[in-house]
Amino acid sequence: MTGQELTEQLKQRLFASISAQIDAIGYVPDDIAKLVGDFEFSAQPIGQESAGGPNENAGKEGLAARVNNHYDTIFYERGRILDVLGHDNDYRNIGYWDKNTTTLKEASERLQNALLDFIPEKNGRILDVACGMGASTRRLLDFYPAENVWAINISEKQIESTRRNAPGCNAQVMNAVDISFQDDFFDNILCIEAAFHFETRRKFLEQAHRVLKSGGRLVLSDVLFTSADRLRQYPVFPSPENHLETAEQYRALLEDVGFRNLIVQDVSDEVWGAHCRYVVNRVHEAFFKGQMNIVHLTDVLWTYYHLNAITGTCLLVSAQK
Repeated sequence: MTGQELTEQLKQRLFASISAQIDAIGYVPDDIAKLVGDFEFSAQPIGQESAGGPNENAGKEGLAARVNNHYDTIFYERGRILDVLGHDNDYRNIGYWDKNTTTLKEASERLQNALLDFIPEKNGRILDVACGMGASTRRLLDFYPAENVWAINISEKQIESTRRNAPGCNAQVMNAVDISFQDDFFDNILCIEAAFHFETRRKFLEQAHRVLKSGGRLVLSDVLFTSADRLRQYPVFPSPENHLETAEQYRALLEDVGFRNLIVQDVSDEVWGAHCRYVVNRVHEAFFKGQMNIVHLTDVLWTYYHLNAITGTCLLVSAQK
């Protein structure tokens, strides 16, 4: 059976199953109304910001615009869904979980803490690459004076949030593959869950190596995808040139750029696996309590089913210049 045939059979089977269930509930109009709640059917399905055909648009600026639109929409316009998932803070990563982690905020903080643990001496200048809304930058202020903390992002809107969250830091719009700082400027660099958007990882790593002082460290978390074809499929991803599939390939790239004293840890179960299980449980709890209607629940679940199909290895990385 071809992949297309399997896809069509899956769609037909699921459509038939869902239709039968909705028909049974709809026999009593009040029950179907309870299931739907106040949902507006004109709303765009979750995940459609990055949908579309093959990614034919080339160039950093086009990619930056698409990534900006995608994440600005998720971060600033998807508040209701994010609230249900437990995003009661400005972290926007999938976290690093253990058996004692119970909220997404705790997992996000634990992820950053694990990366900061790779930096034995927290002094000098540090750069937060792809800083998001600035929660990670604010956390750096627990270790560094504000004047020693830099943050960059391609979104002006997210940089504005970072300036509010981490007052006094040096936050500015900048592309991670075109860093304008001088050579040997930073003592350490932090990058949380962003390199899969860069055009490319190699360019970013070369730039990071250039602006780090001798002995400085790059610490990052990253998510790999199952296939280079995924990078062709979605407009928010760069070209297949950015594809890496294994921790060994990641290590080889770091070495080729010139980094040493490498730590490359596979933490897939503690990152994506635990996050996925948390979300599935959390949205069902919210649905049971009436905080989500059937359409929101289905949107979230199928977004996560889809992401689970294409997500590969999750890594924690420390590399020294």
